[in-house]
Amino acid sequence: MNKKIVFTIGIFCFISIQAQVSKDSLLFSSQSYSEKLITNSYEKQLNTHNYNTLLKYFFTGNNFFFGVKENFISTVIKTNTRNIKDEQYLWAMGQYTFDKQLKLGLHFNNNIYSDDRNIGLSKASLLTSSLFLKYIPTEKIQITPFAGFEQNNQIGVSDIGLVYGSEANVDRYELGDFEVNSIFKFHNEDISPRRNSLRVLSFDLKNNFEADFSNTISAYYSQQRRDFYFLADKTTANEFDITNNIQSRTESSYFIQDKIRFLPVGTPFSFDLQGRVAWRDIDRETRFISTQSIANTNYDTKIEEFKLEFASLAEYTTTELALSLRFSFSERNEKHQPVRYDGLSSSIFEERGRLEEQKNNSSQLANLSVTGLWNIGSSDKILLNLFHRKLKYDTPGKDNFDDRDELLSIGNIMYEHEFNSLFTAFINLEGSLNKTVYISAERSSNNNIKRTLKLASGGTFKTGKLLSMNSAEVSANYTVFDYEELNPNFRSYSFRQFAFRDSSLYKITRSTNFLVAGYLKLSEQGDFKWSNFSGKPQRYLQEVFAEPKFTYDYYGFIFGVGVRYFSLSTFNFRNGVVKTKASEYQSFGPMAELTYLIAEKISLKFLGWFEFIKAEDNSTREMANLSIRMNYQF
Repeated sequence: MNKKIVFTIGIFCFISIQAQVSKDSLLFSSQSYSEKLITNSYEKQLNTHNYNTLLKYFFTGNNFFFGVKENFISTVIKTNTRNIKDEQYLWAMGQYTFDKQLKLGLHFNNNIYSDDRNIGLSKASLLTSSLFLKYIPTEKIQITPFAGFEQNNQIGVSDIGLVYGSEANVDRYELGDFEVNSIFKFHNEDISPRRNSLRVLSFDLKNNFEADFSNTISAYYSQQRRDFYFLADKTTANEFDITNNIQSRTESSYFIQDKIRFLPVGTPFSFDLQGRVAWRDIDRETRFISTQSIANTNYDTKIEEFKLEFASLAEYTTTELALSLRFSFSERNEKHQPVRYDGLSSSIFEERGRLEEQKNNSSQLANLSVTGLWNIGSSDKILLNLFHRKLKYDTPGKDNFDDRDELLSIGNIMYEHEFNSLFTAFINLEGSLNKTVYISAERSSNNNIKRTLKLASGGTFKTGKLLSMNSAEVSANYTVFDYEELNPNFRSYSFRQFAFRDSSLYKITRSTNFLVAGYLKLSEQGDFKWSNFSGKPQRYLQEVFAEPKFTYDYYGFIFGVGVRYFSLSTFNFRNGVVKTKASEYQSFGPMAELTYLIAEKISLKFLGWFEFIKAEDNSTREMANLSIRMNYQF
């Protein structure tokens, strides 16, 4: 499959996902329009301009409901050429309530994607309008049939057709000792010569045997089909007298799940147990296949996936101690195979079968984690986290050498002490071990072990006028390859870093503040020998950032003015001893900001800074940066 087809598939899937209702939500539910806000933002950094606007609003009264959602994103990149990419997603719904059982409404959806680059799919749009009827026979059951028109545009081809279907949901419906929850969706888009569809059926059956014991059985089925255009090759175009070919992607998913929850009354213990069996099939089918050069045709494939999952959680919770133990295990098997065409010779089909067989894989994944929080009196607490994961990945194909085993262990312990009402300090220790072993000799030179260790400490100091948060951290990462002596391209290395961060605020007057934010990072990377724990530094980095500023609050207006400084220097080591500067980047300049607040409803913020940039060759340049953001919370 060439790059243009791959890009077309990716962009079309993006448009489809944004344009269509997700598998687990209802398209005609008024709950998805339950917010009121407006957000606008503009940012300019370097040669990139980003604009984003988000609107959510609804109105209700006199049995009428109206809701709208709109998101517009525009990106402009100015280099030697100018690139503009725009994306718009708009949904609107109006609904009139006749009585408790009957509601009538209109739904509108318009999505646009535009990119002025010469790529496989640079323009696409979707316009849908539907009339729907909500029938509510009981309080907890709702049925919504709908019908309308759709205009779908792809790579310059506009298709118009009918869109119709139905949704239904059951929400906490009591049936004897059981509670039933269910969603059903049937969507069709007949935009000849293409056809898109969605089928969803989910079902939850919950039984509370006793006050402390419940069992929930779930079943799920979905099938989603999407048709998209791609440019036909010359042979196919001549044979069928077409310009664009059509490819269909149909994904079918199923799972059955059982979940048990045990919560003994009057005890701090609780226990969850869950098991799931899942299947997934993906079929790719090309509409027009040339019989004249079938050996060179992009052949269709089928993917079959089976997954078995198990998870359990045990918890112990009191006022002083909270412990949780979680274990999960999953086993997955994925099989790829080509689809046979009429007129395709056995030798070609077998060759394609061998190519697809290389993608077959199976895996086993086990996770174990422990979390604990111990409150020692009113001033001390200890937080503990332990995590271990094991992955076994197998590929039965003879030409696939990606078989590997992975082990990952992470541990973290933090101690926090409150000395008094003014000062709280912490110390944190974290370490990890990650080992990767490739089974096949062809890739065994990639076998490696990564060890990391991190120690951090800091605190918060707070008085009536001063709030200061500081932390210092040292970390080390050692990556060691098992067979580096056989392959000079794989060399064990170490990466060490020291970082200090500060964020402080001093209240000068009731309306005036002085704020400082900054950090210092010193990093060193070099060759490393684990056997004698010795290293030879190769590269050194020094990074400094500081932003001091004054702010003034005047009746909802917050004015800020200050400076920004950023410096990045890199050094190389000669013979691991002599350090020489390799590059230097410095940026310094004034900054200003303005924020306007109105009763916590509207906020408008302007942020701008001007940079005087000095490069390693002592050349200088200037650059302006601007960010504008407006929020309106109704």
